[in-house]
Amino acid sequence: MALMSLERFWDIIAQSRSGFDPNRRDGNMDSQVTRLRLILSELSVEEIGSFDNTFTKLFHDAYRWDLWAAGYIIEGGCGDDGITDFRYWLISMGREVYDNAMTDVESLANVAFTPGIEVTRFEGFRFLAREALRRMNASDNDAGLMAFEHPASPAGNEWDDGDLPRRFPKLTAAADQYGAQS
Repeated sequence: MALMSLERFWDIIAQSRSGFDPNRRDGNMDSQVTRLRLILSELSVEEIGSFDNTFTKLFHDAYRWDLWAAGYIIEGGCGDDGITDFRYWLISMGREVYDNAMTDVESLANVAFTPGIEVTRFEGFRFLAREALRRMNASDNDAGLMAFEHPASPAGNEWDDGDLPRRFPKLTAAADQYGAQS
């Protein structure tokens, strides 16, 4: 039971994004899924487990009200399932985007509406490590998967819809200019 080093984890995510084409309207997410499947297929059961453990930790760390507000603004609404899929997308975008968003959610105004970004929900990205383990007939125990408890509520300060333009002016302006993605 271990976490993968952040350097290794983010390197795998970067490799999975290596074919990102900003000129392509559709297909970047599918290509990333295909590449991540291939990368994971070359790892050991234990490495896949540590990748999944690290993914889960980063996912839980991103359960924050300010990131939920970003998803709400970008998507034109964001419920429980939406914030889940938004956090999967956030991780799929790589270390720089994730770290910047964790420091300043307004940084997503420069990412979410750029060419090549299809949507900011990526449910299918989450389950690729577990899928790889199933293909290897490996159990959770074999992989050293850790039992994480999802936080009961998001970290930070809850928000009201009416406060969002004041609290997140860059995201609001970008959504107004380019249109929410929903």
